[in-house]
Amino acid sequence: MKVREILSVLDQIAPLEYKEEWDNCGLLLGDMDADVRRILITLDVTDEVVNQAIQAKADLIISHHPLIFAPLKQINTDDFIAARILKLANHKINYIAMHTNMDTTGLSDLANDLLKIKKERAIEVNINQDNPEIGIGSIGNFLDDNGNKVDITLRDAVLRTKNAFRLDIVKVYGNLDSVIEKVAVCTGSGKDMIEECIKEKCDLLITGDITYHAGLDAYERGLNIIDAGHYGTEIIFVDLLMAFFMMNFENVFEIIPSIQKEAGEYM
Repeated sequence: MKVREILSVLDQIAPLEYKEEWDNCGLLLGDMDADVRRILITLDVTDEVVNQAIQAKADLIISHHPLIFAPLKQINTDDFIAARILKLANHKINYIAMHTNMDTTGLSDLANDLLKIKKERAIEVNINQDNPEIGIGSIGNFLDDNGNKVDITLRDAVLRTKNAFRLDIVKVYGNLDSVIEKVAVCTGSGKDMIEECIKEKCDLLITGDITYHAGLDAYERGLNIIDAGHYGTEIIFVDLLMAFFMMNFENVFEIIPSIQKEAGEYM
């Protein structure tokens, strides 16, 4: 398949019109008419991932976080981002980013499925859409095994979060015995969603990248928070895209999972 054909397919599951205005999504590097047989899927395009793609002879990288975000005035090896771009270009590796357009669709839906949450609306509704379900994050209710709405304790919500994202540890701001009726989820960095969650009278926000004071202040105002990490809540992007290609394009592509690991360690 050609790069433009793959872009068309991806646009059906995560339309570019759903991306935030400040974001950078789509084909960020490459040739629309290039043939693609090997696709590497990753959360971030790190030096390690670039080298993996070269060694695997990948024709295309698809990432969640855009490698090209801030404007670049020069493309040379003195800049570490530009150096990666040059390396990809020299090896004729095309590159697609699916960021907030995927946040509003597949990534949010998968997080809700894993956590067993029924979505009522987005936390931050996309200003270009009339549908309140389209936007960043989700607000809804936990479901039991029979699909019925259920209130659970924060302690049980922590266990759900660990199981859903396959995590050994999360950070919690709140009373573990408090009852959770309305829950919000924002994969990645959700600190900016706190005010809207409080306004909507959510009992819990599950997200990542929460600073100490943001977590403390939110809890003091009645919002419990589970910080499962930016990487922890979004690495499911790789599983989601791999499953999509394997289900719909079996024997068409060789799908290569990223070897990227979470940056930083708990010692």
